Amino acid sequence: MLLAVGPLLALAATGYQAVSARRERGAPPPPAAGLRETFSVTYTVTISAGTVTVADVRWDLAGIDEIERVRFKFDPERFGAFEGNGTIERRRGEVLWWPSGPYAHLRYTAALNHRHAAGKGYDSYAGDGWVLTRTSALFPRSAVSFRADSEPEPESRARLIFRLPAGWDAATPMPPAGPHRFVVESGGRFDHPRGWLMLGHFRRTDITAGGTAVTIAATPQGTLPPSRVLDLLERALPVMSTLFGRMPARLLIAMAPDPMWRGGLSGEESFYMHGDRPLQTPDRTSPYLHELFHVVAPFRPAPDAHWVTEGLAEFYTLELQRRIGRLDERGYAKALRLFGRYGLWGQDFTHNQDRAIHNNSAPLVLCALDRRMRAVTSGKRGLDDVVAALAAEGGVVSTARLLGVVRRLAGKTFDAFFRQHVYRGERPPLPEVPIEAEAPASPPEG
Repeated sequence: MLLAVGPLLALAATGYQAVSARRERGAPPPPAAGLRETFSVTYTVTISAGTVTVADVRWDLAGIDEIERVRFKFDPERFGAFEGNGTIERRRGEVLWWPSGPYAHLRYTAALNHRHAAGKGYDSYAGDGWVLTRTSALFPRSAVSFRADSEPEPESRARLIFRLPAGWDAATPMPPAGPHRFVVESGGRFDHPRGWLMLGHFRRTDITAGGTAVTIAATPQGTLPPSRVLDLLERALPVMSTLFGRMPARLLIAMAPDPMWRGGLSGEESFYMHGDRPLQTPDRTSPYLHELFHVVAPFRPAPDAHWVTEGLAEFYTLELQRRIGRLDERGYAKALRLFGRYGLWGQDFTHNQDRAIHNNSAPLVLCALDRRMRAVTSGKRGLDDVVAALAAEGGVVSTARLLGVVRRLAGKTFDAFFRQHVYRGERPPLPEVPIEAEAPASPPEG
């Protein structure tokens, strides 16, 4: 049903207060050379002290003659009460909005509490004086249609504003533009907010490491001091920059306790980590470096290649620790043997999505691939070169694309290796180092 909706009243001032940031914020960066911003978008998120589990979200658009329609797709249990001017068509799990230019606004509510999996911990939660969530929990997936007869290359100028209870702070991976204001730049013609968000009362630590502005936002209940995380990042980020040939300008790490998901989750220029997770687990891998790899890597997996991206992230938690002096050769070899012990073998990696394949089998096979490449190229090529090539090209990584890059770099065919260890899932040889004690390779999450 189509509804013509009249303009709404502005948000009431009661129930929230915009508060000043604790430190001076930098000015937003100027637009890239050659781009002319043709319309603006202001996203305002309001959280009131009495109803912290629900956010009121408002979009204000100006100079939008070139925008024809915005389509929102969402979970109706998380988003609702859509109102605005222009024309709105409501469907289950979808809203179509035709704004009335040149000025328009849309308003809706977003439920903040959400479990990562049924019966498990939360990936979005409003705690006692804090909120940890992702922008995807506040802004549903949207697709913007532009008029064919409008500006040939429309470009948005977008800002995100938080209106929060008195005394609350806000941390995001987006550049600051004033108290509780952030510049939104997502790379498309219509900029959307991105990454993890920490709101409320929390400990904040800021440093610059490897050219990246790093912020750690941690609730007071965590057991791992942020200083230890920063020490790891100061050592690892320069090495990772060399590996990928790039690093994000900003990085936010958000740490929180139960009932949050007892693991890590990556996002755009940010990741979440449960406050009790150690820098190094008993199997010698690092949850922090695993999520950091996902944040920095400019490629994503095809349906048959989750083993590739997860395996690389886990393998490089060992490699990075070894290169920065946090893991000796014996510990490194022991970690590989644990991969072999707890891996799932005799399975096609491209079809089976078991965690044991992603977290154990895949990194061991990729380690064997690295050794094989170095052997056939007299040490001139290895897995570092493969990762660098994938990063330079970006996009979607499939198993076939990985094999093609390996062939090109090594100058040899690796079809037999992939048939044996990837498609048939045979375990590669292990280093001859004894394991002194049992250790679970992947502690349970949830």
